[in-house]
Amino acid sequence: MDHRTRPRAVRAVAAAVASALAFTLAACGSSGQGGGGNAIDVVTRWSAGNSAAAAQGRVFKAFTDETGIKVNATDGLETIDDQVENAVAAGKSPDLVIVNLFDKTLGWQDAGVTVPVDKYLKEWGLADKIKPAALDEWRVGGKPGGALQGLPFSGFSWPMWYNTDLLKKAGVAQIPATTDELIDAAGKLRAAGIQPLTVGGNDWTGQKLFYQIAESYTDAATMEKVMKNGGYCATPSVLQGIKLFTRLRDAGVFVDNAAGLIADGMYASFYAGKSAIMSAGSWAYTEATASGTGIEKHTALAGLPVPGDSTFKKPTAFQGFTGVGFMITKRGAQPDRIDNVRKLITKFYADATVGDFVKDAGILPPTSGDFGTYAKDPLLSQSLHLDAAVDYAVVPDVWIGSASDRIIQVLTGAYGKSTPDKICSGLDSATKG
Repeated sequence: MDHRTRPRAVRAVAAAVASALAFTLAACGSSGQGGGGNAIDVVTRWSAGNSAAAAQGRVFKAFTDETGIKVNATDGLETIDDQVENAVAAGKSPDLVIVNLFDKTLGWQDAGVTVPVDKYLKEWGLADKIKPAALDEWRVGGKPGGALQGLPFSGFSWPMWYNTDLLKKAGVAQIPATTDELIDAAGKLRAAGIQPLTVGGNDWTGQKLFYQIAESYTDAATMEKVMKNGGYCATPSVLQGIKLFTRLRDAGVFVDNAAGLIADGMYASFYAGKSAIMSAGSWAYTEATASGTGIEKHTALAGLPVPGDSTFKKPTAFQGFTGVGFMITKRGAQPDRIDNVRKLITKFYADATVGDFVKDAGILPPTSGDFGTYAKDPLLSQSLHLDAAVDYAVVPDVWIGSASDRIIQVLTGAYGKSTPDKICSGLDSATKG
């Protein structure tokens, strides 16, 4: 998994681990809380097993070889936000956190965990290198003019995946482009004994798919406002999208017992050829190939079908840059530490390094330049040509903020039997906290 987190109920189980780990951060290096010296302390989302971990490791090694500065890296847990907050509270703050802009990290700047990085963007020569659209997603409010909360690095594409062999087996001649065609395809798949669209109705995967469907009749500005402030029931176009979701659910488009699934089960089902359709991000491209099932050879990437009267003209996908980026803590911004932070961060933005992450982890680069030659993975190569075939929906992460876990609880019911009215009222309550 890349940047999405499990529901708070699951994360709470790991809170004690995160609290205890706060104290181990002090032991991860010899730099202590004083001067920067020859070490930098980092907590990273790209922990062991993540597809980007190897590329990150090469950066750390090259950085140390060139500068003599040791990187004391601590793996970020599933509860990386709690982990870092507990470390800061314990006086054991790292210098740099490599993490997603999502959920609690959205409030780190206000909470004094991290610092704005606007001045570093210019001073470090990155202002002309990082795309303005990527920077805007990392600004407070997700808009131009807001303080820059961190430096984006790992962008993502997030299309629908279609197993063309299974579609053909079920007599589905082409990838569905409308919701009516999707319902028809689901019926044919079920008749052939094949589960249709697999999704983790009990976690972030189901949340994102729900929003993608719920946006079908709504313009971006209205959807962003509703996500941020509520008004799901009071906004006719959004309620219409929620009704579309329940229509697809009740027509059997989603796999059986979707409300009980999480991401791991979703991936396993699709990779093993037990379900025909999946919504998943680019961080899963290399993982699909590494699964050894050959799924990448008969997967076509496309958009989510839309209704005929949708505000979108083409099937939809997600794309964004709120994946992994660099957030500098107050400790890392101290005058005697910030130069080490600068040297490490700018090392990541070298073209060859960005290309290495494209090759290994399938990231969508936030930097200018052509990285197509690095896209060796067949799914990544496909995704680089999606723009002409899809419209992009609003990614909910920045807009729903800390309400994310409460919203997932509501949407688990949505993947069960909840009515549209119950879903929209639950979302309104979850948004208001």
